[in-house]
Amino acid sequence: MSSADVQGKFLWHELATTNPGAAGAFYNRLLGWRPQAWDKDPSYTLWMTGKGPAGGAMQVPAEAQSSGKGSMWIAYIGTPQIDQTVQAAQRLGGKVLKPVTEITSNGSRYAVLADPQGGVFGVYGPGSADAGGNMVEEFVWHELATADAPSALRFYHELFGWEQLGAHDMGAIGQYLIFGMAGKQMGGMFNRPASMAASFPHWLIYASTPNTAKAAETAKAAGGTVVNGPMQVPGGGWIAQIIDPQGAGIAVHEAPRTMTAPPPAAAKPAPKPAAPKPAPKAATSPAPAAAPKPAPAPAPAAAKPAAAKPAAAAPAKKRPAAKKAAKKAAKKSAKKSAKKSAKRVARKSARKRPAKRASKKRKVAAKRGKGRSARRVARKKR
Repeated sequence: MSSADVQGKFLWHELATTNPGAAGAFYNRLLGWRPQAWDKDPSYTLWMTGKGPAGGAMQVPAEAQSSGKGSMWIAYIGTPQIDQTVQAAQRLGGKVLKPVTEITSNGSRYAVLADPQGGVFGVYGPGSADAGGNMVEEFVWHELATADAPSALRFYHELFGWEQLGAHDMGAIGQYLIFGMAGKQMGGMFNRPASMAASFPHWLIYASTPNTAKAAETAKAAGGTVVNGPMQVPGGGWIAQIIDPQGAGIAVHEAPRTMTAPPPAAAKPAPKPAAPKPAPKAATSPAPAAAPKPAPAPAPAAAKPAAAKPAAAAPAKKRPAAKKAAKKAAKKSAKKSAKKSAKRVARKSARKRPAKRASKKRKVAAKRGKGRSARRVARKKR
């Protein structure tokens, strides 16, 4: 392997943990890695995938415990001249946490260092029998949270030749510096805010996952803690940052989905014929299976109330008017009937009055007649 193949590249990732057995069960559930004892040293665990080892795990060494770091992931960066790299790191203000050590099985050499701000990383010099790691598909991004991102980037530039390839404004935190080599992005650096869970500068590695949301739920169910996300990042990918049960931090990254936008945004172009096409292609992936569901839902939900409101509103307005008209008509008819009945009563009473007067006259006449006849009788008797 030539120096160009290893210089400045991330070649190996190693978990230093307080409980390798428990960590093996956690990462098996989270990422599907199968823990396997290394045949050259059974105390060292390899993370096995279908394409080979993704990294390793070991008991936290004494030098890490003495520094107070505890469980952590360590990313090893390639160098063809490991001794010169270690010396340059010290000259630039870095520290040696573990001196250069040889791996007798393949002739490779490694060391563990800390940058001037305290970020821990490893350097790796592959031997003649070492392929230099297999990290391309499992780990996709490397992020340094530090006290001074521009100074840190200058340090790593001197050691490995990394260049600044871009920057994103993060407001009060400052710039998120994107670094890489030969125009290829490898990771980012930013000034660690006081609110961040980790109280010291550190590297965070991003492992690939087909579904960030599912990975976050799995991490919580397995005893881990999700400290950030799931959230979408520039470019359409999705991430979640996790603390495993032993306290080591790791992040998961999901490549941009077929629709490149989060589910709410994907729902807008649902009526277009192109929207449902990606679904069959990604049927085997948990993420696309969930993506088409929210797309058709908003349209029917919004359309039904819109059509129902006018139909319900029209009768509601007509009913009060009809009631008022009915009441007015009832009042008018009642008044008319009352007037008619009053006239009838008046007519009847007018007809009855002459009859009553006539009867009174008859009674008076009768009384007078009786009086006269009584007088005649009295006269006769006399």
